[in-house]
Amino acid sequence: MYTSDFRGVKYIEGTPRDVRFIKEFSSEINEWFGQSQLKNLNDIKLKINAEVASNQGNCVYDFKYGQKSTFWKGLLGWDDVHWHASGKIGYINND
Repeated sequence: MYTSDFRGVKYIEGTPRDVRFIKEFSSEINEWFGQSQLKNLNDIKLKINAEVASNQGNCVYDFKYGQKSTFWKGLLGWDDVHWHASGKIGYINND
């Protein structure tokens, strides 16, 4: 199970044993006139961290992320790649 820490929030690609579930989430960076492909994983984690804080959590587990391409934006010649992420917000004892 891979674990990383980003600005006080643990990101876990799996399910830890002693986690308290708070809520599921899905997030993306998909700007119509922005440069989404120039963003990186830290940019989407910043967005997720705000949601974790507003729900009094301290971790994200079952974390999945990647980049997607959008047909319509590509057809128009716009930036058609964007970041997406999903998982569960939880609280885990740091001891």
